[in-house]
Amino acid sequence: GSMQHVDKAVRKQAVQHNKDVIDYGVALGSKSLTVWLSDGSSFPGQLNFRKAFQHTLESLQEVYAHLPGDWKMFVEYKAFEPNFYSMTVGDWGQALLYANKLGDRTFTLVDLGHHLPNTNIEQIVSLLLMEKKLGGFHFNDSKYGDDDLTVGSIRPYQLFLIFNELIEGMDARGMDHGTDLAWMIDASHNVKDPLEDLLQSVEAIMIAYAQALLVDRKKLSEVQNVNDVVAAQEILQ
Repeated sequence: GSMQHVDKAVRKQAVQHNKDVIDYGVALGSKSLTVWLSDGSSFPGQLNFRKAFQHTLESLQEVYAHLPGDWKMFVEYKAFEPNFYSMTVGDWGQALLYANKLGDRTFTLVDLGHHLPNTNIEQIVSLLLMEKKLGGFHFNDSKYGDDDLTVGSIRPYQLFLIFNELIEGMDARGMDHGTDLAWMIDASHNVKDPLEDLLQSVEAIMIAYAQALLVDRKKLSEVQNVNDVVAAQEILQ
Protein backbone atom coordinates (compact mmCIF):
# COMPACT_ATOMS: atom_id res chain seq x y z
CA GLY A 1 0.00 0.00 0.00
CA SER A 2 -0.87 2.78 -0.60
CA MET A 3 -0.09 5.74 -2.83
CA GLN A 4 -3.78 6.58 -3.18
CA HIS A 5 -4.64 6.59 0.54
CA VAL A 6 -6.78 9.44 1.88
CA ASP A 7 -4.32 9.88 4.76
CA LYS A 8 -1.22 11.74 3.57
CA ALA A 9 0.90 10.09 6.27
CA VAL A 10 0.13 6.69 4.78
CA ARG A 11 1.01 7.95 1.31
CA LYS A 12 4.31 9.24 2.66
CA GLN A 13 5.12 5.76 3.95
CA ALA A 14 4.51 4.27 0.51
CA VAL A 15 6.64 6.94 -1.14
CA GLN A 16 9.46 6.39 1.34
CA HIS A 17 9.37 2.65 0.71
CA ASN A 18 9.95 3.26 -3.01
CA LYS A 19 12.74 5.72 -2.27
CA ASP A 20 14.40 3.09 -0.09
CA VAL A 21 14.10 0.55 -2.90
CA ILE A 22 15.82 3.00 -5.27
CA ASP A 23 18.65 3.47 -2.78
CA TYR A 24 19.08 -0.29 -2.45
CA GLY A 25 19.02 -0.55 -6.25
CA VAL A 26 21.82 1.99 -6.59
CA ALA A 27 23.94 -0.07 -4.20
CA LEU A 28 23.20 -3.21 -6.23
CA GLY A 29 23.85 -1.64 -9.62
CA SER A 30 20.27 -1.50 -10.87
CA LYS A 31 19.06 1.07 -13.39
CA SER A 32 15.27 0.92 -13.13
CA LEU A 33 12.32 0.81 -10.74
CA THR A 34 9.11 -1.07 -11.50
CA VAL A 35 6.06 0.23 -9.65
CA TRP A 36 3.11 -2.14 -9.33
CA LEU A 37 0.34 -0.89 -7.06
CA SER A 38 -2.31 -3.00 -5.38
CA ASP A 39 -4.36 0.15 -4.77
CA GLY A 40 -7.99 0.27 -5.81
CA SER A 41 -11.44 -0.47 -4.42
CA SER A 42 -13.65 -3.50 -3.98
CA PHE A 43 -17.05 -1.77 -3.78
CA PRO A 44 -18.79 1.12 -5.56
CA GLY A 45 -18.49 4.36 -3.62
CA GLN A 46 -15.50 3.16 -1.62
CA LEU A 47 -13.29 5.88 -3.09
CA ASN A 48 -13.32 8.89 -5.38
CA PHE A 49 -11.69 7.80 -8.66
CA ARG A 50 -10.26 11.22 -9.48
CA LYS A 51 -8.85 11.82 -6.01
CA ALA A 52 -7.31 8.34 -5.96
CA PHE A 53 -5.64 9.04 -9.31
CA GLN A 54 -4.36 12.44 -8.19
CA HIS A 55 -3.02 11.12 -4.88
CA THR A 56 -1.24 8.33 -6.73
CA LEU A 57 0.19 10.73 -9.29
CA GLU A 58 1.52 13.06 -6.58
CA SER A 59 3.09 10.10 -4.79
CA LEU A 60 4.72 8.83 -7.99
CA GLN A 61 6.02 12.33 -8.74
CA GLU A 62 7.91 12.27 -5.43
CA VAL A 63 9.37 8.87 -6.30
CA TYR A 64 10.28 10.01 -9.81
CA ALA A 65 12.12 13.02 -8.38
CA HIS A 66 14.27 10.60 -6.34
CA LEU A 67 15.35 8.59 -9.41
CA PRO A 68 19.02 8.87 -10.41
CA GLY A 69 19.51 10.57 -13.77
CA ASP A 70 20.32 7.33 -15.61
CA TRP A 71 17.37 5.36 -14.23
CA LYS A 72 13.98 4.52 -15.75
CA MET A 73 10.64 4.02 -14.00
CA PHE A 74 8.19 1.38 -15.24
CA VAL A 75 4.50 1.67 -14.32
CA GLU A 76 2.79 -1.72 -14.29
CA TYR A 77 -0.97 -2.17 -14.58
CA LYS A 78 -3.44 -4.88 -13.61
CA ALA A 79 -7.16 -5.23 -14.33
CA PHE A 80 -8.13 -6.75 -10.97
CA GLU A 81 -6.76 -8.39 -7.81
CA PRO A 82 -6.42 -7.70 -4.96
CA ASN A 83 -9.25 -5.21 -5.61
CA PHE A 84 -12.24 -6.31 -7.65
CA TYR A 85 -14.23 -3.17 -8.40
CA SER A 86 -11.45 -0.80 -9.51
CA MET A 87 -7.69 -0.68 -9.73
CA THR A 88 -5.99 2.71 -9.63
CA VAL A 89 -3.62 1.54 -12.39
CA GLY A 90 -6.05 -0.86 -13.99
CA ASP A 91 -5.11 -0.91 -17.66
CA TRP A 92 -2.55 0.28 -20.20
CA GLY A 93 -4.41 3.56 -20.72
CA GLN A 94 -4.12 4.53 -17.07
CA ALA A 95 -0.47 3.43 -16.98
CA LEU A 96 0.19 5.53 -20.09
CA LEU A 97 -1.46 8.54 -18.43
CA TYR A 98 0.90 8.24 -15.47
CA ALA A 99 3.92 7.70 -17.71
CA ASN A 100 3.12 10.77 -19.82
CA LYS A 101 2.52 12.96 -16.78
CA LEU A 102 5.60 11.82 -14.86
CA GLY A 103 8.32 12.46 -17.43
CA ASP A 104 10.54 11.20 -20.23
CA ARG A 105 12.09 8.43 -18.12
CA THR A 106 8.79 6.80 -17.20
CA PHE A 107 7.34 3.97 -19.29
CA THR A 108 4.61 1.34 -19.10
CA LEU A 109 5.38 -2.27 -18.23
CA VAL A 110 3.29 -5.03 -19.81
CA ASP A 111 2.70 -8.17 -17.76
CA LEU A 112 1.11 -10.70 -20.11
CA GLY A 113 -1.08 -12.07 -17.30
CA HIS A 114 -2.41 -8.69 -16.22
CA HIS A 115 -5.17 -8.51 -18.82
CA LEU A 116 -8.76 -9.63 -19.02
CA PRO A 117 -9.34 -12.81 -21.08
CA ASN A 118 -8.96 -12.35 -24.86
CA THR A 119 -7.44 -8.87 -24.61
CA ASN A 120 -5.53 -7.98 -27.78
CA ILE A 121 -2.13 -7.58 -26.07
CA GLU A 122 -0.24 -7.36 -29.35
CA GLN A 123 -2.21 -4.23 -30.32
CA ILE A 124 -1.39 -2.65 -26.96
CA VAL A 125 2.29 -3.43 -27.54
CA SER A 126 2.21 -1.87 -31.01
CA LEU A 127 0.60 1.38 -29.83
CA LEU A 128 2.84 1.77 -26.78
CA LEU A 129 5.88 1.31 -29.02
CA MET A 130 4.47 3.90 -31.40
CA GLU A 131 4.12 6.36 -28.50
CA LYS A 132 7.65 5.54 -27.27
CA LYS A 133 6.21 4.51 -23.91
CA LEU A 134 6.76 0.74 -23.86
CA GLY A 135 9.31 0.00 -21.17
CA GLY A 136 9.38 -3.74 -20.78
CA PHE A 137 7.68 -7.07 -20.20
CA HIS A 138 6.80 -9.66 -17.60
CA PHE A 139 6.47 -12.88 -19.58
CA ASN A 140 4.05 -15.58 -18.44
CA ASP A 141 0.82 -17.15 -19.66
CA SER A 142 -2.75 -17.40 -18.42
CA LYS A 143 -6.09 -19.07 -19.03
CA TYR A 144 -8.28 -16.81 -16.90
CA GLY A 145 -6.34 -13.94 -15.29
CA ASP A 146 -3.04 -13.46 -13.52
CA ASP A 147 -2.28 -17.18 -13.54
CA ASP A 148 1.54 -16.85 -13.87
CA LEU A 149 1.70 -20.04 -15.91
CA THR A 150 4.72 -21.11 -17.96
CA VAL A 151 5.31 -18.82 -20.94
CA GLY A 152 3.68 -20.21 -24.08
CA SER A 153 1.90 -23.04 -22.25
CA ILE A 154 -1.62 -21.77 -23.06
CA ARG A 155 -1.41 -19.32 -25.98
CA PRO A 156 1.83 -19.85 -27.92
CA TYR A 157 0.37 -18.22 -31.05
CA GLN A 158 -0.46 -15.05 -29.10
CA LEU A 159 3.13 -15.00 -27.82
CA PHE A 160 4.32 -15.13 -31.44
CA LEU A 161 1.92 -12.32 -32.42
CA ILE A 162 3.27 -10.17 -29.59
CA PHE A 163 6.84 -10.72 -30.79
CA ASN A 164 5.70 -9.99 -34.34
CA GLU A 165 4.55 -6.53 -33.22
CA LEU A 166 7.62 -6.03 -31.06
CA ILE A 167 9.98 -6.67 -33.96
CA GLU A 168 7.95 -4.55 -36.37
CA GLY A 169 7.76 -1.63 -33.95
CA MET A 170 11.32 -1.83 -32.66
CA ASP A 171 12.79 -2.09 -36.15
CA ALA A 172 10.71 0.89 -37.28
CA ARG A 173 12.32 2.93 -34.50
CA GLY A 174 15.83 1.49 -34.87
CA MET A 175 15.75 -0.07 -31.40
CA ASP A 176 18.08 -2.79 -30.17
CA HIS A 177 16.09 -5.97 -29.55
CA GLY A 178 18.23 -7.06 -26.62
CA THR A 179 18.79 -3.90 -24.61
CA ASP A 180 16.24 -1.18 -25.40
CA LEU A 181 13.41 -2.88 -23.50
CA ALA A 182 13.46 -4.58 -20.10
CA TRP A 183 12.72 -8.33 -20.29
CA MET A 184 11.70 -10.50 -17.33
CA ILE A 185 10.09 -13.90 -16.83
CA ASP A 186 7.34 -13.69 -14.21
CA ALA A 187 6.07 -17.26 -14.24
CA SER A 188 5.87 -19.83 -11.49
CA HIS A 189 3.63 -22.65 -10.40
CA ASN A 190 3.65 -24.90 -7.39
CA VAL A 191 3.36 -28.15 -9.36
CA LYS A 192 6.61 -27.63 -11.30
CA ASP A 193 10.26 -27.48 -10.45
CA PRO A 194 11.09 -23.75 -10.74
CA LEU A 195 14.21 -24.26 -12.85
CA GLU A 196 12.41 -26.56 -15.28
CA ASP A 197 9.61 -24.01 -15.51
CA LEU A 198 12.13 -21.27 -16.33
CA LEU A 199 13.81 -23.41 -18.99
CA GLN A 200 10.46 -24.09 -20.64
CA SER A 201 9.65 -20.35 -20.54
CA VAL A 202 13.01 -19.40 -22.07
CA GLU A 203 12.54 -21.96 -24.83
CA ALA A 204 9.03 -20.68 -25.64
CA ILE A 205 10.30 -17.08 -25.78
CA MET A 206 13.21 -18.03 -28.07
CA ILE A 207 10.92 -19.99 -30.40
CA ALA A 208 8.36 -17.16 -30.65
CA TYR A 209 11.12 -14.60 -31.22
CA ALA A 210 12.78 -16.73 -33.93
CA GLN A 211 9.46 -17.32 -35.67
CA ALA A 212 8.70 -13.60 -35.65
CA LEU A 213 12.11 -12.86 -37.17
CA LEU A 214 11.19 -15.15 -40.09
CA VAL A 215 8.12 -13.12 -41.11
CA ASP A 216 8.46 -11.64 -44.61
CA ARG A 217 7.68 -8.05 -43.61
CA LYS A 218 8.02 -6.64 -47.11
CA LYS A 219 5.49 -9.12 -48.46
CA LEU A 220 3.21 -8.62 -45.45
CA SER A 221 3.18 -4.87 -46.02
CA GLU A 222 2.37 -5.38 -49.71
CA VAL A 223 -0.65 -7.60 -49.06
CA GLN A 224 -1.88 -5.31 -46.27
CA ASN A 225 -1.81 -2.40 -48.70
CA VAL A 226 -4.12 -4.24 -51.12
CA ASN A 227 -6.37 -5.62 -48.35
CA ASP A 228 -5.49 -9.24 -49.10
CA VAL A 229 -6.65 -10.68 -45.79
CA VAL A 230 -6.06 -14.32 -46.70
CA ALA A 231 -2.47 -13.71 -47.79
CA ALA A 232 -1.73 -11.65 -44.68
CA GLN A 233 -2.94 -14.46 -42.42
CA GLU A 234 -0.98 -17.04 -44.40
CA ILE A 235 2.24 -15.04 -44.13
CA LEU A 236 1.99 -14.98 -40.34
CA GLN A 237 0.91 -18.60 -39.96
